[in-house]
Amino acid sequence: MDFSLSEERKMLQETIARFFENHYDNINKHHINGNLPNGFDNNLWQESADLGIISALVSPNFGGLGGTGEDISIVFELIGKSLCVEPFLSTAVLSNTVLTSIPNPKSNLISKIIEGNLLISFAHSEMNSRYEESHIETKAEFKNDKWLINGDKSFVLNGDSSDQVIVTARIEGNVNDRNGIGIFLLDNKEINKRSYNTIDGYRAAELKFDNSSGELLARDHHALKCIIKANSSGALALSAEALGIMQICFDMTLDYLKTRKQFGKSVGSFQAIQHRMVDMMLEIEQVRSAVMLASSTYQSDETLRDKHISAAKNLVGRVGKLVAEETIQMHGGIAMTWEYSAAHYAKRLIMIDHLMGDSDYHRDRFKVLNRI
Repeated sequence: MDFSLSEERKMLQETIARFFENHYDNINKHHINGNLPNGFDNNLWQESADLGIISALVSPNFGGLGGTGEDISIVFELIGKSLCVEPFLSTAVLSNTVLTSIPNPKSNLISKIIEGNLLISFAHSEMNSRYEESHIETKAEFKNDKWLINGDKSFVLNGDSSDQVIVTARIEGNVNDRNGIGIFLLDNKEINKRSYNTIDGYRAAELKFDNSSGELLARDHHALKCIIKANSSGALALSAEALGIMQICFDMTLDYLKTRKQFGKSVGSFQAIQHRMVDMMLEIEQVRSAVMLASSTYQSDETLRDKHISAAKNLVGRVGKLVAEETIQMHGGIAMTWEYSAAHYAKRLIMIDHLMGDSDYHRDRFKVLNRI
């Protein structure tokens, strides 16, 4: 089988790679952008829109230039290599997936996202949900001709700086019912929020809804399908991002082992170290294959799509832990200094396992999907 990229995607990859290399030329840019008032660089976000990076994550059916699994993987592998903190995941993948999957897609909002003029966050996770798509405690009630939302959402990516928020809430039924779910669009000004920087340098927020009014986008089985697809899209994007980080960690470690000397020899000349590097390389190649498979089946039927994405995300969690640990250990003390980039890549790699379902969750999900 031919796994090489088409000419168009090679051009996309080269263009985006140059863009991130110019704007994230050292680890300090990651720190600086993450500590800006919005948690990212607004000018860089607009430049990425003008270049077509956001458009590459949106289907041509909605004015974009890509939106396939391969496009998501290409963009996010490069995002991983640069440790870019701009809201590609929250707005261009999660929110965009919902807006394009609802029964009446919001083409006007999608166009604004592509242009870089609108930020939307996806608020689904709750304190007790543990990654489950249908576990929703936030309530929605139709009263006086409008929908009112009450409850809390946790760890909403870029939830403090977005213009609008897509919120999942329970219209009826018990907490874990797969029916009775609604998806709503809210103005962020109506929401109480507490923002914070995450340990890996990104921005998130806790949201509290107190009779916040919203627009119903989808409900019942339509809503659940949108939630599942959004989470799967996010898991694929994060898997590709992790792959980019793993490759940087491997290359960085290899360069260090070639230059660091001990007992008059380069550390990389010791056979035990060489074996560890080979093991790490083989594990990374397995992740690459899993991400490629997940990308190629992204537009297949839901069961096949979700099964391969879960397989990739499970592998990313397990291999990510290995790569992060090996990178730190083989660098020694230098890896723990703030100025050196290895620790920051390792932190992000570990945190990715806890986003959109950890390795244990996706292992169990794969088992269930494999029986269907």
